[in-house]
Amino acid sequence: MKKFLPFFLLFLGSISLSFGQQDKMFTQYLNYPSGINPAYSGSRDALQLLGISRKQWVGIEGAPESTVLSANSPINFFNLGLGLTLATDKLGPEKMTDVGIDVSYKIQLTDKTFLNFGIKTGFMSYKLDIVNTRVVDYNDQMIQANLEDNWSPHFGVGAYLYGEKYFVGFSIPHFLQTKLSGGEFESSLDRNKLHYYLTGGYLMQLSPVVKLKPSVFIKATQGSRISYDLTGMVILYDRIWLGSSYRKEDAIAAIVQYNFTSQLKLGYSYDIGIAKLSGRGNGSHEISVSYDLSLTNRKIKSPRYF
Repeated sequence: MKKFLPFFLLFLGSISLSFGQQDKMFTQYLNYPSGINPAYSGSRDALQLLGISRKQWVGIEGAPESTVLSANSPINFFNLGLGLTLATDKLGPEKMTDVGIDVSYKIQLTDKTFLNFGIKTGFMSYKLDIVNTRVVDYNDQMIQANLEDNWSPHFGVGAYLYGEKYFVGFSIPHFLQTKLSGGEFESSLDRNKLHYYLTGGYLMQLSPVVKLKPSVFIKATQGSRISYDLTGMVILYDRIWLGSSYRKEDAIAAIVQYNFTSQLKLGYSYDIGIAKLSGRGNGSHEISVSYDLSLTNRKIKSPRYF
């Protein structure tokens, strides 16, 4: 561990920037950690199947909608993890489809402590629905261009340190800057506007049947203000999860999750906006479902908390 810590601190210390975020985000980010950090893939020692959907600012026409289907699994023979993701985002007449692959490598530091390094790669498509949209300027190059057959690449990296009761993750999800120009994608290495994600959480045993799991998610980029999520979850009998979340200057949320078994869980969250736009909508809804499939003959006896 002492070998990795100086490099990690040096890397964090070299980031002289303000903070913010552009990527799609989920209130239940701990239920979809591979969307934040590719190093998470394969860390559960089981094949995880996940679906998560978010409808934002209900009541506002053309408000964002996001849906993700993903799977990740360890490849124990090589100490590797592999993840696959299919994500769609809708915003008014715009639709983006993202296909991603995550690969991670696990290093065992102690009996119960592991450090994963991961890379994310994939492609994104962009589609503009002109037929069902009121167009002001038909001479706009973006409207005249054929945007349905264009794909742009993306690439990211991450590190994930975890044990039974805690985790810390750091990632840079996008190294490439992609622009649409005349209907064509242009990608280049983005040295000035990289996004940095830092996550962390800890599990506390309050009583034989009650646990508390606080977590934080910080998002950073040059030229923008700090953005973060603070989340607290109370876990009862390892079945019922109740909590709340605060996203700086954006929303507060209520979260509930029920573990039907140690493998199957269902989560729901409702966001109440506190930004200026919040008065025009009826909040945001988010639902997630996941299933852990054991890759060995051993039955999964207890739920994973991270």
